[in-house]
Amino acid sequence: MNSYSQKMLDAIKENDLVEAQLAFENALREDQPEFLVELGEQLFALGFLEEAQEVFEQLVTLFPEEASLLITLAEIAIENDELETAFNYLEKIAKDDPSYVESLLVTADIYQIMGVPEVSEKKIKEAQKLMPGEPVLDLALAELLFVNDKFLEAIRLYEQLLNQDLEQMAHIDLYDRLGTSLSMIGEFEEAIPYLEKSLEEEQTDHVLFRLGVTYIQLGEREKAITYLEQLRLLNPTYETLYLPLASALLDENQHLEAEKVMAEGLAQNPYSVDLYHLASDNAFRLGKQADAEEYMRKAISLEEDKEFSMIKLANLLLVEERFEEVVDTLSEFASQDQPQAHWSLAKAYNGLEDFKQAGLHYEKAFEGLKEEPEFLKDYGIYLREEGQNDQAQLVLEAYLLHVPGDTEVYDLLER
Repeated sequence: MNSYSQKMLDAIKENDLVEAQLAFENALREDQPEFLVELGEQLFALGFLEEAQEVFEQLVTLFPEEASLLITLAEIAIENDELETAFNYLEKIAKDDPSYVESLLVTADIYQIMGVPEVSEKKIKEAQKLMPGEPVLDLALAELLFVNDKFLEAIRLYEQLLNQDLEQMAHIDLYDRLGTSLSMIGEFEEAIPYLEKSLEEEQTDHVLFRLGVTYIQLGEREKAITYLEQLRLLNPTYETLYLPLASALLDENQHLEAEKVMAEGLAQNPYSVDLYHLASDNAFRLGKQADAEEYMRKAISLEEDKEFSMIKLANLLLVEERFEEVVDTLSEFASQDQPQAHWSLAKAYNGLEDFKQAGLHYEKAFEGLKEEPEFLKDYGIYLREEGQNDQAQLVLEAYLLHVPGDTEVYDLLER
């Protein structure tokens, strides 16, 4: 005969919550503890936290010395974001209890959630002292270090675990973790074999992505594109793949394919400012001025700090000699110490034949851009056109220190 616990689980499967509630009440009154343990675990797994808590609280009253029940109650409390309650359950477990080490790991989880990873690390190391050489504890510490970007320390532990022929623990791929950690500290060549080994075991989105970006760092863009395209086919909703894939395609001069990739990426994530910037640059290279401008305006609409994007938009407008729009776009920067904005304003006012304003903005830009050859040449030519030959001579000579082979400027100075 079925237990009431099983009847409740069957009713949940049938989405009959009224029958499930009746069976639950009967289970608490009638079922044997072993059925209740199974029921509580199933309810916890299914997300029925309130009911699972009620089951385990009843079991604790029957078996107050059973620490594993307290640990489960603590885990339920964590899921409910009741961290103090979780601490209270765990504090009841004595240090000489066989479940104490497990309680330390759950305590470490709580401190990690609270944003105090150093205390989490202390708790795991306390557990290691009680059970030295236990792989589960080494993995727990490695994972804590990994998620807190302490990759060098994590690498040592992952290597130790792999040396014990433990390739996968608790559904964690150690080849993936070690390869990713090596990649994150810039050891790209060392990372590749571990990531490829992980991919041999199981083709996951994360490993495909990590291989792609690692090969980009190594300058092997064709391999990077292969892995990222594979990810794009398998999971087009993996939003972060589009920026590195588009960048790699552009580096390979595949501008039309990059354009397609960026359009797909923006369809997946219309809030990616970096992708709008890249799409704008690519559209400009392809001669699609209107698209370049539209992408930049979308980027501006999403940013809090719009300065860089506003200057890029202004420079797009300068290409079409829309000088008044440039002035309007950068008006808020006219009184600020922003050399690039002042340079764009100088060119716009020069185009509007307001040479006095142009000169003022060139002067404001000079201090910040006096080491930029393109600016020096532009400013020097402006000064020549304004008849300020002595100043032009100094600026253009400074330019020639950067670009000594520019015969056009030499000829200009000899006139």
